[in-house]
Amino acid sequence: MVCLDSTITPSGIWADVLLPIATHFERHDAALPWYKGHYYIHRPKVIEPLGESKTDFQVFTELCYRLEALDPTLKDLGKRYNPRADRSYFQNPDAVDEAYLSHWWNNSVKKHQHVTMSWEDFKKHGTYKFILKEPHIAFREQVTEGVPFETASGKIEIFSTYLAGIKDWKKTQFGYEIPYLPKWIEPFESLNHPIAQKYPYHLISPHPRWRTHSIFNNIAWLRETYEQEVTINASDAAKLGVKTGDTVEVWNDRGKCVVPVYVTERLMPGVVVLFEGAWMDLDKNGVDRAGNPDFLTLDEPSPAGAFAYNNAMVQIKKTDLVHRPVWDELAAARSSVFRRDM
Repeated sequence: MVCLDSTITPSGIWADVLLPIATHFERHDAALPWYKGHYYIHRPKVIEPLGESKTDFQVFTELCYRLEALDPTLKDLGKRYNPRADRSYFQNPDAVDEAYLSHWWNNSVKKHQHVTMSWEDFKKHGTYKFILKEPHIAFREQVTEGVPFETASGKIEIFSTYLAGIKDWKKTQFGYEIPYLPKWIEPFESLNHPIAQKYPYHLISPHPRWRTHSIFNNIAWLRETYEQEVTINASDAAKLGVKTGDTVEVWNDRGKCVVPVYVTERLMPGVVVLFEGAWMDLDKNGVDRAGNPDFLTLDEPSPAGAFAYNNAMVQIKKTDLVHRPVWDELAAARSSVFRRDM
């Protein structure tokens, strides 16, 4: 297992090869805000990469040169991967990065997006905001001017001719039948599923307020403010004999995790909440002591293509096992691996 990251993470702890990657403060770049906003942001290099850190592009360029040296059939792989650079790019990427960015700005952004600001002015200004003649409204031409939609009939279609024409669903990106007319599809697992006899609680795993998915889970101050816990309806808690602050095991056939309880009336009976993004901490028996719901959810996409994070049935019981949320103590003990503290 190879891990490329800018901080120690659970993936890094489990990795066979660990490569320290520079943060966005340590490389030159430009970006759109999430998601596809109406302005560009210039991201200058603020400091040189700490310790032995390199950018992803530096790492992969160097790997190409090393593979090329090992395998004669991969002739010029390094140059083909990064045509603007030679092998010195691994030590000093600044000039090449500047060349890529200025070319992208002048030949893609300015040419295709009608931007008039020069690359040098963009770097000085720091941002470029698109000037729109009028607000963007989806399907304006179809609604106001009668332009046909990109469908067989030219109208908004509820019936999907594409789905209706599929004969072998195993050869599609779906893998199973999707109705050609919109209708309710029973979840893979739910309180209506026979598996509810064995696992009677429907687990959902929404985004937490104190993390961005798994980002910032290693910030101890945030974990002091918001604890990773499973939220349970008060009536269910009474049946289970647990109260706020008790530690429970949450499990199904896929895995098990250990986490504190938070009891509330602001949740339907039969439904429990375990926020996504906790960094796993496995014990010798494979039980996650940190409370990561990924050990409980299905590894299958929903019909819309997203993963079925909210289709998991679980069982819960009070436990003497210890919840271990202080993962970053382990990380601190290994901080010298990345030498970002030197």
